[in-house]
Amino acid sequence: MTIKEYYNHILKVHKGESLAYFLASGFCFGLLFFLTKGHFLFSGLAIMPFLILGCVSLNKLGILYLRRGELRESEEWRESSPLGESQLFIAFLPSPTLHLIFFTFDGVYAGSLKDKRRNIWMWLMPAPLLLFMPRRYVLSDNEGNTVAEYKVRHGVNGSISILDANSREIGVYKQGIRTSGVTNEYGIRQYEGKMEHAAAFRIVQANESRPFAEYKSGWMPFFMSARFLDANMPVLTFTDATEDEKRIAMSYCVDYLQGQNH
Repeated sequence: MTIKEYYNHILKVHKGESLAYFLASGFCFGLLFFLTKGHFLFSGLAIMPFLILGCVSLNKLGILYLRRGELRESEEWRESSPLGESQLFIAFLPSPTLHLIFFTFDGVYAGSLKDKRRNIWMWLMPAPLLLFMPRRYVLSDNEGNTVAEYKVRHGVNGSISILDANSREIGVYKQGIRTSGVTNEYGIRQYEGKMEHAAAFRIVQANESRPFAEYKSGWMPFFMSARFLDANMPVLTFTDATEDEKRIAMSYCVDYLQGQNH
C-alpha cells in the first residue's frame, strides 16, 4: 500500500459515511413525517444529529480531496519492516479493532499491525465490547510476512504475550497503575513505559533506564508535508533498539492505542 492508496481508501470511507448519514436522515425524516401525520418541524429536528454527522464527514471528504493533489507523484518501493526502521509514521485504518499501518520517513510502506480475526460480526458489535474480548494482533512487514504476534488476554487491561516470528515468547506486557512493564520468563520486569500525556509515551530499559522507543503525535515538520497530509500523524522513534525491543515497543502501541478512534 502506498501513501496515495491509503488516502484514497480514507476518501472512500468518508464518501460511504456521508452517504450513509444522509440516507439515514432521509429515511428517518420520511418515517417520522408519516408517523406524526405531517409534523414537519418535529421530523426535521429529530434528524439533525444525522445531518450534522453527514456534514462533518462531507467536510473531511472535501478537505482531503483538495489536499490530495499536494502529495508527491513518485513513491519508491523497497523491502521494509517495522523492525528494520528507526522511525515509523503511523496511520489508522478503519477497522472494528486496532489496525495500524506504518510508513518510513521517505514515504515507503513498512508494514502493519492488525487483528488476526477477520469476522464480519466484529463490525456489528460495539467497539468497547470488543476490547473486553481476547484478541490476537499480527505485526507484518510490507510483503505480508509475520514478524511478531501479540496475544491479548480478556479485558482492557489484560496482559499481552509478545511472540516473535517463530512463536517464541520474548516477554509479557502488564499494565500497572502508573507505569506499564514487560517481564521476562522469570517474572522480572525488564522494560517500563509511561504515558506522558494523551499523545505521547516513552519506553525504557528498566535496569539501565535507557530509553529506546518514543511515541509522539504533534505538528508534522514542513518538509514532510509533501508526503503526509495529517499534521498530527503519530511518529514512533527507536533509539539503538534491537529487533526484540522493537517488538516489545509494539505491545505498548497495542495497549495504549487500542482505544483510539479507528
